[in-house]
Amino acid sequence: GDWSSDVCSSDLEQVFDILPTVTTIYEKIGVDEFRKQLVKENKGKKDIDGMALSIKLFMHVLKHSKKIKDEVFEIVSVLEELTIEEAKAQDPLKTINTIKALFTNKEAIELFKSAVSQEAPKA
Repeated sequence: GDWSSDVCSSDLEQVFDILPTVTTIYEKIGVDEFRKQLVKENKGKKDIDGMALSIKLFMHVLKHSKKIKDEVFEIVSVLEELTIEEAKAQDPLKTINTIKALFTNKEAIELFKSAVSQEAPKA
């Protein structure tokens, strides 16, 4: 499916395919620490904009994209049904839109949250 447009439930099978890669990204760029920082910043606030938080997370990923370049292309290749080489060769804006669509898809985010929370070591 085209992840730069609306994502339908049938595309969630692809999300399952990328969960191991997403978990690697989560660990490599400190998403848990970033999430805790966002929680701290928004503590006590009413009417927290979930989409704004998703965009902040997306920006955090972009900021650290050099660390996770291979993983990003792996995800894009699965979501766009391309080879990794084709994903690397496509228009960079298309790649960014695919990742942005993934980070703003509510069903995918809920799935990632549940998967990562189960895999995260308990302190």
